[in-house]
Amino acid sequence: MVTQSASEQTQARGPSGFIEFNGEMLVVDYGRVYSEGSPIGFLYEDGTFKDTAGVLGDSARSRVIDDIPGCVFRGIDHDGQELVLPGSERGPSGQMTYNGVQLNVINGRISNQVHQYLADFTDAGDIYMRGGPPREEGRRLDELTQLTTKFEGVKSDGKKWNHEWARPLTRQGKSYIENEVIRYFADYDNLQVQQKKYVHESLHIWATSGLLQIVRKSEGNAMLGNIKHGAAGVTGVRTGYVTLDKDEFIKEIDLFKRFGALAIIATNLRPYLEVRVNLVVAHEFGHQMEFILSQATQEKIDDLYRERRKRADKIHPLPNNYEGASEMLQPSQVYNRVFISGYSRASKHEYWAECLAAFSVKDGREKLKEIDPGVHQLLCQLVTKPQDLIRRVFTDTVIDLQDSLRMGGEMKDDLLNY
Repeated sequence: MVTQSASEQTQARGPSGFIEFNGEMLVVDYGRVYSEGSPIGFLYEDGTFKDTAGVLGDSARSRVIDDIPGCVFRGIDHDGQELVLPGSERGPSGQMTYNGVQLNVINGRISNQVHQYLADFTDAGDIYMRGGPPREEGRRLDELTQLTTKFEGVKSDGKKWNHEWARPLTRQGKSYIENEVIRYFADYDNLQVQQKKYVHESLHIWATSGLLQIVRKSEGNAMLGNIKHGAAGVTGVRTGYVTLDKDEFIKEIDLFKRFGALAIIATNLRPYLEVRVNLVVAHEFGHQMEFILSQATQEKIDDLYRERRKRADKIHPLPNNYEGASEMLQPSQVYNRVFISGYSRASKHEYWAECLAAFSVKDGREKLKEIDPGVHQLLCQLVTKPQDLIRRVFTDTVIDLQDSLRMGGEMKDDLLNY
């Protein structure tokens, strides 16, 4: 049994409800157990008791509810999800390493070091994320959603058992995020150090949230090539695959290194300037992402774009002799522009791709929030609750994947602060 430090105990979150024991009904309030109004211990949501007294027996050591005959808790966990301890199903007990994160397993209940009940583990080696009925088939992790797993302990019948499971087609010693970036960017192994860094920074938030995997499996990957018509990159409408021009890719990296996510550039129509986003990898990924968005989300993006376009046409009309579609700005207008970049004005598709690209790194994300809070909020929701914005066919997978990534320490609450 893993003991807790004082700091860990203050972080632990307990359940609320009632304990039935020896004919008595004990109240549990956020883990604190009361008998006739007096505190007699603490119950964590993985079923561990700490510092018990009175009818539960005087003990400072940790005990599990399964070892106290006739003791049953019914109520909710800290998130309001129904919780019954010890529950009708029994499973293995021991130590689990999940994506390198150390977890405890108590009779099939997987918990972290502060006793948060995360998932169920069976004698067959299956992991079921919490969030639905116990052992619900739709919550079982599979090769798309489960991370590398090692377990040492015993099965429910007490027999010693070691179990290992590894994600297919992954490189040992590399994190989930690194593996996803490598699998997405086909020429990754041929890139120089600075180029790899650029690709990682561009895709980090999408890999961490699991959305890179969802897009990669649905739409395809990215590769370097030679694009004849001078574009930095193209996304195939039918195939979904991204091709990035080799020469333009190198230029983009230099601009990103010098200026960050955004750069102000001169145009042929002086004194007009244009703002550009220096994130071609993320931009083309944005076009791929658009293919998996729900119809309602795409309509929302269209509304946001039309509002911006209407405003830009009014306050920043295009020069009479300009044949392009970008937002052209006088020097005094740059910091009061309507679009995050000039190219965003070209169409709703480019608007979305440019906004997603800017959102991909911290400095671009902060500027996007300032200039276009509506699309910034939409992108925040896409990262934290993608199931509300993407097509229904992907929602079950992304929910399970994000829960799995949280359990494996990849997706943290401060992701948007990266």
